Amino acid sequence: MIRNLVFLFVVVVIMMSGFAAYHLTSVKTIVVRPVPIDHWEDTSAVATLREALHNGSFTPTQVERFNAGYTESAHWFRFRLAAGSQPVEYSFEIRNHTIDGVELFEIKNNTFRSLGRTGSRFPFAQRPSPTRSFVYLLDLPAHQQADYYLRLDKRYENLVTELKLWKTSDFEDKEQREYLLWGIFAGVAGLIIALAFLFYATTRDPVYGWYGLYIVGLSLRQLADTGLGFQFFWFGLPAINHPDAVIEALWFYIPAMFHFQQHFLQLRATARWLFWSMQFLKYAFCLALVILIISQLTGLTQEYTGAYRLVSLTHTVLGNAAFMLFVATIFTVGLKTKDPLKRLYIIGFAIQIAGQLFILTQNMMRYRADGVFFVDAYLIVMFNFFIDLVIFAYLLAYRYRKSLDEQRRLEIDLARTQRQTNAAIIELLESERQQVGQRLLTDVGERLTRTRTLLDSQSNSPLLTEAVGLLDKTDACLDEILHDSPPPDLLEKGLSTALAELVEQRNRAGNVRLKFRLVKDGTPSDLSPAQTRQLYRIANELTHNLDKHAEATEGRIVLSQTPAGWQLTVSDNGRGFDPAQTKAEDGIGLKNIRARAQTLDATVQLESGKTGTTIRVRAKNTN
Repeated sequence: MIRNLVFLFVVVVIMMSGFAAYHLTSVKTIVVRPVPIDHWEDTSAVATLREALHNGSFTPTQVERFNAGYTESAHWFRFRLAAGSQPVEYSFEIRNHTIDGVELFEIKNNTFRSLGRTGSRFPFAQRPSPTRSFVYLLDLPAHQQADYYLRLDKRYENLVTELKLWKTSDFEDKEQREYLLWGIFAGVAGLIIALAFLFYATTRDPVYGWYGLYIVGLSLRQLADTGLGFQFFWFGLPAINHPDAVIEALWFYIPAMFHFQQHFLQLRATARWLFWSMQFLKYAFCLALVILIISQLTGLTQEYTGAYRLVSLTHTVLGNAAFMLFVATIFTVGLKTKDPLKRLYIIGFAIQIAGQLFILTQNMMRYRADGVFFVDAYLIVMFNFFIDLVIFAYLLAYRYRKSLDEQRRLEIDLARTQRQTNAAIIELLESERQQVGQRLLTDVGERLTRTRTLLDSQSNSPLLTEAVGLLDKTDACLDEILHDSPPPDLLEKGLSTALAELVEQRNRAGNVRLKFRLVKDGTPSDLSPAQTRQLYRIANELTHNLDKHAEATEGRIVLSQTPAGWQLTVSDNGRGFDPAQTKAEDGIGLKNIRARAQTLDATVQLESGKTGTTIRVRAKNTN
């Protein structure tokens, strides 16, 4: 199992490296256009464009990534573009898709106009370009210049963003390549989610259902963090973006993770304190999520300026508690368990926790003014996501295979138990039948003989003659019942000898000429006592039906034995019947034959037509 997991891990790493190399190589020639940008902080947050035009407090920004930290102000940016002898088309991108209000003004030829007001508090359809970030198209005719003023409003939250100027063709090329990678991510995630719920529908094991919800939550966290969720899913509900759609996705994701761990690690039995701690925290997250959704739908989060801080504080408390429980799970379960599945899960989970710890540390640093920033959080989550998919999906697939093997083993044990039970019942019936036959012979038979002797000594009369005839018929029926019973020395004689004697007996009593043939190939195994008894009973039943119902003149019994198995074939040249109708409406005889064959783990094949009927009972040796 470890070898297979390592192989899958290497394959995924190679695929991820290949995609990353392809992406970096393809966008290597795509560069950001340098443009000087000045910044002014509007502490009143109510300044108009005219006031910004006459404000002398603009200062040049020194970094590509603007980081204001927590802010209660609006922020203005200005830059100038000029076209040479050819007209140009640029795309100006504001990379932070969570900014509440965004508006870009263009001043050209002493006239100004708004290029569009948008933001995360507005419907997605109001964006100037249908992309996950805010993008404005800037057209400049030849030999003209224009000034641009950008207003960003993200008050009472942390404001961090990149301002980039692209050549429009380069920007579209970059976006297409990025959306291709995100499409691959969505396809893989969707496939894993579908398989998880398929496994749940097949096995009814809640582990797979909660794993599917866990992947749904993790995918929602990615979609919220990149802006793709607002673009493709809740585009008409901007209220979901506030205070923070990422936190909202985490409040869905963490309870699903807790529930998955409770079932997969069997914490109720192995670590009850950890189970109940998760249970309490799980309901706390769910309650917070419900309250947040209600507040969003009623507009409370948009009216209350402290909503972001309150939600962030709540998330900090619950998130730290969840993080402590996750670490406790790693040490409590990972160090004690001897189950390789649980150990591998703990390894994958530890990698995920390390990634989340890195994101938490970076966020604490980046949300300070001019804080340090290493890499986008969604890239770390993406890496963790694929590592999780490799480890967790393999573990669940392995668990699923084990559950199928266990189910097959239970089915085999059940079938074996049923065969043993049927064999015991048939053995008991055979014993009772022999006892009944012996009593009929010694008791009823003697009384019939004595009664016949007494009646013969009486003077003839019509009533006496009729009574003697009834006695003769009763005696004949008794002989037929006794002859249908297996011989007492069946096991000593062997099946082939007993079948040959059965054929002779039928030939003497019936109108059908039967023939018996024994075919041996190689050195076949000896038949067990149960096989001998049941095969004799089956042959007896079939020849009885042949004599009574087939309207045949000839019949054959062939017993074939090979090292691989055995086959009993009974055929005749009678009138035949419809096998399909007969299978749907089996008589007692055929039902008995099928039941006896089932005790031998044998199959019954029936062929019938105008030229006769052939029934084959065959089984393979299991030795």
